[in-house]
Amino acid sequence: MRTKSNISILFAGLFFTLLASCSGKEVYSRFHHIENGKWCRDSVLVFEIDSLARPYGAGYDVTVELTTNRGYLYRDLWLLIDQNLTDSLVRTDTLHCLLADEYGKWLGSGAGGLNQLSLPYRTFIPRDSVYNYRLMIRQGMDEDQLRGVEKVGIKIIETGGES
Repeated sequence: MRTKSNISILFAGLFFTLLASCSGKEVYSRFHHIENGKWCRDSVLVFEIDSLARPYGAGYDVTVELTTNRGYLYRDLWLLIDQNLTDSLVRTDTLHCLLADEYGKWLGSGAGGLNQLSLPYRTFIPRDSVYNYRLMIRQGMDEDQLRGVEKVGIKIIETGGES
């Protein structure tokens, strides 16, 4: 009997987590397909965000979206992200993305040999509703051609409150 109760609590928790994660309003979503699943070290993926609605106190959560295939040989990925989200200066952030656990189990979701993972990057409050924001992403691994990366994307979700 206790097992059924635990399972019910687990499903209720998952349901409310799903509801909470869907409560934000997606305002931007773009992906770059990596040709032949080989991301060259000098290849820069540019994401132009021409404007964001700015209700009073609204913040935005930015996530990096990764799709890898079975040819990806590592359990992590280093990304270098140039961005101007907080002011007019372009800043470079280094994002360490853990793609698999210590036992080799891929994180995220997968089907048909592909694995998709959403990674939190940062939260910001826009300066101006008509400002042009730009994120540029490049891989920071020790490979000239990093095999197994299929798509890289950015999603921006309105959080509704100050962060």
